[in-house]
Amino acid sequence: MHSLCNRFAILAATLSAAFIVTSCVAAETADAWAAGLQNLTPAQGMTLMKFARDLFPDERLEESKFTACLTPYDAEAGDPQKREPLLDSLKQIDGAAMRMGYKDYVSVTHEDERIRLSQMLAEGRALRQFKKSVGQCLEAN
Repeated sequence: MHSLCNRFAILAATLSAAFIVTSCVAAETADAWAAGLQNLTPAQGMTLMKFARDLFPDERLEESKFTACLTPYDAEAGDPQKREPLLDSLKQIDGAAMRMGYKDYVSVTHEDERIRLSQMLAEGRALRQFKKSVGQCLEAN
């Protein structure tokens, strides 16, 4: 009996470690992507990435799909006509988290809370379009 329990404990520990390693690799990929942005700051890129991830919280979606879908927003931030609306959306996302007592959106530690917040914010006009375009991109890739 103890042998069977030990096997389950080892299996559970292995699966937990695999999840942690996968999460760390995804975070490193997102950090590297955000650091390489040309028109958005790394902090703005991380907000955009976290927000998109929370809108589409499927663990099976690879980080590379998100980076491919979000990179055009960095180019958009370089266009003087599109920059302000994008930055206003990022301020709206961070502002909502700040009203909840957090430093910014990325600092919201409870995933369920962030997901609910992202869904609520995506009901607004500007972020509804963001959700639609990222969703279409994720489906296409």
